[in-house]
Amino acid sequence: MAVLKKEFIDRMAEIGGITKKDARRGLELFVETLMIYMAENEIVRFTGFGKFEMKTTKERKGLNPFNGTDCIVPEHKKMKFYASEVLADKIKELQRED
Repeated sequence: MAVLKKEFIDRMAEIGGITKKDARRGLELFVETLMIYMAENEIVRFTGFGKFEMKTTKERKGLNPFNGTDCIVPEHKKMKFYASEVLADKIKELQRED
């Protein structure tokens, strides 16, 4: 199941003891700021959480999903997230509690 933005904001507000409006604004500011840094090809690191960075994918052969013909997927940039060990361990711990 995917968590929608509204559900995420509701949970942020609940956990943080803040209004949904403040939680929405905080999330929007985070995303906007992250996009600015990604556009500048910066690496954004959060100790104990992970890092975001832009990676260049090489040109490759692919298939057109609409008609099944071969095509070339051009070189392009993708945003990647790498979780820290601390985050990965915390997620495992939380999953064991369920």
